[in-house]
Amino acid sequence: MRTTVDGLVLREAASGESDKLLTVLTAEHGRILISAKGARSMKSKNLALCSLYTYANFECYEKNGMRWLAGGSVNRRFCPAGTELEALALAAYVVDIAAEISGEGVNADELLRVTMNTLYAIENKIKPYDMIKGAYELYAAFSSGFTPDLSSCGKCGATRAETMYLDVMNGSVICSKCLGESAKGQTELPETDAYMARNILFPMSEALVAALGYIMTAQPSRMLAFELKEERDIADLSRLGEIYLQNHLERGFDTLEFYKKVK
Repeated sequence: MRTTVDGLVLREAASGESDKLLTVLTAEHGRILISAKGARSMKSKNLALCSLYTYANFECYEKNGMRWLAGGSVNRRFCPAGTELEALALAAYVVDIAAEISGEGVNADELLRVTMNTLYAIENKIKPYDMIKGAYELYAAFSSGFTPDLSSCGKCGATRAETMYLDVMNGSVICSKCLGESAKGQTELPETDAYMARNILFPMSEALVAALGYIMTAQPSRMLAFELKEERDIADLSRLGEIYLQNHLERGFDTLEFYKKVK
């Protein structure tokens, strides 16, 4: 029996002499694997279906416990040929995150929509790349259950301060007064024992706190509908996003390092 499913190609890997193994994100079934026979050949009828950043309708059949590609049709191809290298590098990082945080056999409708909206934003450079990157990283962390409490200082209860410090691992904020005027946020990841080795306190302006609050509650289609006017705030959003995500997932990403090199 053949079935069809709409999904976004997150990864493609060589399999056998000329086959591909696709990692596909679907709304109904979460992350699935599809084997595509002969898909590495330029003559393959399914060549267009089996490329990164392709959102398509996949027609599949099952054999020996595997899902095999029979055919389908492309709905949308993100970041097509000719897209600048920095955009392609960021897109690769975004789908790498999506593959990491998605599960098998679980609904992933929101993650799929946010990921495709993010790829569209990258392709069309709707916002600065670092702003798109930071927003997606924080969304990924928040949707994975690592949501901080930004409502008030965890020590004195103050709701506003010129600088708030995010306690990355404890998911709370501390105002500059409680932290002490001489204290400085640790904005670099530890050089050794990289994850959960110590508390990381990241200084945030009022604008950055507001941006985090917006990302936590925004609808998928509106996740990037916020503004950061200062270059420093955009850079801090990007840096905080990767620190927050990597420390909670307890892993790094080669695609992030490539994006940094390209940038």
